[in-house]
Amino acid sequence: MEHPPGDSDWLVRPGATLRRLMGLWRPRGRAASLLNRLLAGMTLSCIAFLVLCVALKLIADPPQELEQIALCSLVATIGVGFFVKAALFMAQGGTLRHTVGLLADARLHFSRGDNELTRRRYLKLSNNVHFYGQMVAVPAMIGWVVCPLLSRSVAKADQGLQEAQRQLPAPVWLPVDAYASPTYEILYVAQSFCVLVTAESCVSINLFFVHMMLMVAAELEVLNDNLSALENINLKTRRTEREGLISRYKINGRGLALLNGGQCLDEHALTENAAHEWLHRQLVKNVIHHQAIIRSVALLQSAMNVSIFILLFINMANLCSSLFVAAVLLQRDGNIGKAINALFSIPGLLYETTIYCIFAHIMSDQSERLMYSAFCCGWVNNDARFKRSLGIFMMMTVRPIAITVGKTCTLSKQMLLQVLNGTYGLLNMLYYMHRSK
Repeated sequence: MEHPPGDSDWLVRPGATLRRLMGLWRPRGRAASLLNRLLAGMTLSCIAFLVLCVALKLIADPPQELEQIALCSLVATIGVGFFVKAALFMAQGGTLRHTVGLLADARLHFSRGDNELTRRRYLKLSNNVHFYGQMVAVPAMIGWVVCPLLSRSVAKADQGLQEAQRQLPAPVWLPVDAYASPTYEILYVAQSFCVLVTAESCVSINLFFVHMMLMVAAELEVLNDNLSALENINLKTRRTEREGLISRYKINGRGLALLNGGQCLDEHALTENAAHEWLHRQLVKNVIHHQAIIRSVALLQSAMNVSIFILLFINMANLCSSLFVAAVLLQRDGNIGKAINALFSIPGLLYETTIYCIFAHIMSDQSERLMYSAFCCGWVNNDARFKRSLGIFMMMTVRPIAITVGKTCTLSKQMLLQVLNGTYGLLNMLYYMHRSK
C-alpha cells in the first residue's frame, strides 16, 4: 500500500513549515535532501553552541555561588535535552514517516461522514495547542534575549564598572575579554540567534508528537463510534421483517450494497445469513482499524522512547533549578535579569511536560472505552461466529493503549504528578544545601 506524501499530508500539520526550515523534517527529492542536511546541521550547531558556552564557563571559570552554579546547570541541561531530542527526531525520520502513513491510511479506509467531524475536532484542538505553545515559548525567548540589556540599564553601577556590568543571554568563558567590543556584540547576536533556533526547534518537535497522539486519539474515538453503531438486529425469515431490515440499511432501487463486498443483493435474496455476514464484516473492519492504530502507537512510542524519557527527568531538574535561582536572586536583591530569565523558563517547562502527559492520557482514555463500546453494540441476537469474534476483540482491548517511555514511565496524569513531586523534592534539597553553607 502506497502511503501519501508526508510533507503535504494533514497529519504533519501544524508546524510543518517550521520543521522543514530547521531541517527537522526531510522533504522528498535529492536536492531537497541535501538542503535539509545543511539546515539540520545548522540547527544542531546552534543548540551545541549554547551548551559549549556554558560548559566552558563551568570548566574554566566555575562560579562560587550555588545559585550561579544552578543557573549554568539550567542552561546546560536544557541545551543537552534539546540537542538529544532534535538529533533523535532527525534519526527517527523514517519511523515517523511510517507512522504518518499508517494514520493517513486509517483515515482513508475507515471513514464515514460523521467520523470526519471527530477528526476535525481533534485537529482544531491540535492547532490550539500549537498556538498556546508559541504563546509560552515566545515570551521566554524574548526574556532570555532582552533581559540582560534591561538588567544592565537598571543596575546602579559606577561609570568605571560599566563594562563589567555587561551580560550575555547565556554564561560564557573565553580566553579573551568576552565583554569588550566588538566581541561582546558578536557573542550577543550569536547567542540570541541560537536561543531562537533552540526554542523553536523544541516547540516544533513537541507539537509534532502531541499532534500525533491527538490524531491517534481521534482514530480511537472513531473506532468507538463505529463499534457502538453495530446495531442489535433481531432477524427472522419472515418477509415483513426482511423488508424492515432492507429499509434499515438504505436500499437504492431494489438492491442492497454490502460494505467491503462490492456485490449487490436482490431484495428477495437477502437472508438471515447474509445480514449476519454483513455485520461480521463490519466487525472485522473495526478489528483491522484497531490493529492499524496499535501499529501506529508502537511506531510512535519507539520514536519517543529515549528522547521523551530524558526530557521528563531533565525538565524535573530544570524546574527545580529555575525556581531555586529565581527565589535566591530575588531574595538577595541580586541579578534581576538572571532571575527573570529563570522565571520565564518555568511556564515553558511546565507546558512542555504537561502536554505530553495530558494528551497521552486522553489517548489512553479513548482506548479504555473500546471494551465498553464493543459490549454496547448489538451482539445479543447475532450468530455464534459474531459473538466469538467480538469476545476475542474485547479480550485484546483489556489492556489500554498507552505511550511508555524508557520502558518504565507511562505518559499519564499520574506521571505528571510524579514529575512535580520530584521537582519539589529536589527544590527542598537545594534549599537545605543553600542554608547549610
